[in-house]
Amino acid sequence: MVDKRMVLSKKYMPITNAQLKIVVADYLIRFPDWELFKDGTAFFRNHGPFQQMIWFQKMRSASYRPTHVISATVPLMPRMLTQILDVKHREVEHRWHEQKFASTLAAMEEQFRPNIRDPLNISTVLELCEAEAQAMPDTTNNMIMLAILYSWLNRKCEALDCCERIQQCPLPMPVLEPRLSWENLARTFGRDLAKALENGTAREFLETDLAPEFRIP
Repeated sequence: MVDKRMVLSKKYMPITNAQLKIVVADYLIRFPDWELFKDGTAFFRNHGPFQQMIWFQKMRSASYRPTHVISATVPLMPRMLTQILDVKHREVEHRWHEQKFASTLAAMEEQFRPNIRDPLNISTVLELCEAEAQAMPDTTNNMIMLAILYSWLNRKCEALDCCERIQQCPLPMPVLEPRLSWENLARTFGRDLAKALENGTAREFLETDLAPEFRIP
């Protein structure tokens, strides 16, 4: 007699990296203008110093979770607009991937913001990030993202205000490495961006101060 525990254990065993890459490839076919991330678990598109990404988390059970995020491509990589789908579509068991593919794709198109089918509009990204930031106390991450967005859109006063607020953001407690180093780098970045804004070179600064993975060899 087959041990039921062994059957259940196999049924709910986390999907493998190879299986997840096949899942991601299935979705990427529907996004011809997006690029596959280097580890094969996500795809993305860039616009200026901003990146919109959809990645697929491996869950403890035999399922995956589509997740959305917007990040800036500077070394600190601030991120906002992290989103998952509604409860019905949040996690997809690998064995039901083909049957649920169409409905999951439709949910991604309907729920992820900014819209993943429209061209990536930075003004829309800013509006969404402003709303998210206003719903919580200032954080270093959010102020960096807003400072970059305002700078890119030539809104100098708002950008300078965010650069100043970066310096005033409270440190999360307890402050341990490497978080402390990141916070110190963030404050340095805020001061450097403020100088670039005053010199009228903010866009050039953001285009050259890229995280290593975004630099052209």
